[in-house]
Amino acid sequence: MTPHPAPPFDLWSWLPAWQETWLAGLDPQGIGQRLRQQRLSRLIEQTLRESPLYARRAVGACHLADFQPIGKAELMAHFDDWATDRRITRHAAEAAVRAADGVADAWLGDYLVWTSSGTSGEPGIFVQDGPSLAAFDAIEGQRLLGARSAPSVSALWGMARRFAYVGAIGGPYAGHVSLQRLRRLVPAPWTPQITMISILEPLQQVAERLQALQPDVLITYPSCAVALAEWQAQGALQLTLDQLWVGGEQLSATHRQRLRDVFGCGVRNSYGASEFYSIAFECSHGRLHLNDDWVVLEPVDAQGRPMPPGEFSHTTLLTNLANRAQPLLRYELHDRVRFTAERCGCGQAFPVIEVQGRSDDALVLPAARGGTVTLLPLMVESVIEEEAQVTQFQLLHRADGRLELRLPGRGADGQAAFARCRQALQSCLDRQGAAPQRLLHGAQPPQRDPGSGKLRRVIDLSPAR
Repeated sequence: MTPHPAPPFDLWSWLPAWQETWLAGLDPQGIGQRLRQQRLSRLIEQTLRESPLYARRAVGACHLADFQPIGKAELMAHFDDWATDRRITRHAAEAAVRAADGVADAWLGDYLVWTSSGTSGEPGIFVQDGPSLAAFDAIEGQRLLGARSAPSVSALWGMARRFAYVGAIGGPYAGHVSLQRLRRLVPAPWTPQITMISILEPLQQVAERLQALQPDVLITYPSCAVALAEWQAQGALQLTLDQLWVGGEQLSATHRQRLRDVFGCGVRNSYGASEFYSIAFECSHGRLHLNDDWVVLEPVDAQGRPMPPGEFSHTTLLTNLANRAQPLLRYELHDRVRFTAERCGCGQAFPVIEVQGRSDDALVLPAARGGTVTLLPLMVESVIEEEAQVTQFQLLHRADGRLELRLPGRGADGQAAFARCRQALQSCLDRQGAAPQRLLHGAQPPQRDPGSGKLRRVIDLSPAR
């Protein structure tokens, strides 16, 4: 077997996906809706025929509403009965995830595998088939920059442009896998120049690497972009960016304006998830448009009833119309979403949505040698997940300046988990140059955010915030 098999690229999936995405963009409410219904019908038919899990749960189902909502925990518990390809098992997928040096390798010849975080429960393992990857390519290539004209790969990944990605690169995460796949698929001389920088690196080191690289486009999380903007405003960083692309966290209007003012470039937000990589794209008016030719979003209340336009949901159900190997029908996404009733002034006919998603805080702590250090939330979360093997936690920077870690239990297992987290956090603080901190074991379990429904895992309650 080839040690590093090429990432999957199915030309016969890619060509129709690219064409259909372009046609849907010309007429979202006509052609786009017809394509959506065709994809949904095929998805339901194949899922009921070939997925034992869904066949058991939706006997006699004919329409999407006939399927009961399903969550990540149930899917992971019945992983071997979930996929329509019987070769896809949890044991095999976990082995692929653990592979240290094959992040974007093809799996079983036809698939990519990536994992989600644990903000809405245990981490998930998601298998991407050829049609899914083709859909993501088409959406990103045609809609990421809000284009309404003919497809243009060069508008995104021009070979003369330098890209820097600051994110989670220590494992098979969706963003990391997607960019690595892109680098390996696109032949020279069109191969994009993408430099990967780990979110685990100290912020000063990240800034120094960016300063030396001088990228044209920076791709990162809003919290990281805002922290770097402060360095730029203070003169410690001098970047001249053409574009700043952010995603993975909630971007507030205040932070968006700050990023524009400091970096002096366009800021493009996107909305996606491990379950569907390109849920919505941002238009020239800064509003998110749902790719509803490829994905169905249902905002619902606590009883699962549809929410009217203009009101935020209690949770959201997602149906992935592209992936038929590992189907997702009415999957509980745990984001709060609302559809707006009015048409966007940009001219796009795709529905406009607003999202309340993950909104963890950066922590500013005393430095060991004076001053302060900034700990990005994704960095803290990655350290605890990867080094302590804990996904359900809540780290608070309290008003008295101390750090408190909340875990689900305080018994023997809880004490062992706390000890692992304490060791991982202290090592992290040392690497970041922070002064030693006493970590308190919280008396309460982690509390979900009543606004987003997500588990906010890093929260700053200090007076300086």
